[in-house]
Amino acid sequence: MKNKFKIIILVFLVLGQIIIYRYAHPLKLNLDLFYLIMVYISVMSGFYKSIATGFAIGLITDYFSGNIMGVFGFSRTISAFFLNEISRRIDLKNNLFVFLMISVSLAFSNFISNVFLYYILGFSFNIGLLIYQPISTGLIGLLISSSKKAKEYMDVY
Repeated sequence: MKNKFKIIILVFLVLGQIIIYRYAHPLKLNLDLFYLIMVYISVMSGFYKSIATGFAIGLITDYFSGNIMGVFGFSRTISAFFLNEISRRIDLKNNLFVFLMISVSLAFSNFISNVFLYYILGFSFNIGLLIYQPISTGLIGLLISSSKKAKEYMDVY
């Protein structure tokens, strides 16, 4: 039963992110659902698995964004490291901490990416990636993690 819940959420996040990347401009929607997969793996797994997942999710994000390959790969790897370390020290029962963990780490990751894109491609800093995307992704992560099934699966109540 626990695996069914995990598979349903995983499929929802992957399909949702593909739809968002395809229709991001008409919908004006800025979510990073792949990041939620990385957060889950970083919280539930060990150090090396979270780092490898962060790098893979970052490369997938690079592919969909169409920019230089490796920018998000680097920033998501750093973020996965911090998520893995922080998740051991905070109370995952408190929904506010979960929201802040997702939002702040995504904002940090996007800030690192924006710095690279600013210096490499001359892009300006994107306020949507620094504020709106972390807040909206954090809210979706909060909705998913606050369900009783998710708390049961993650072994926190």
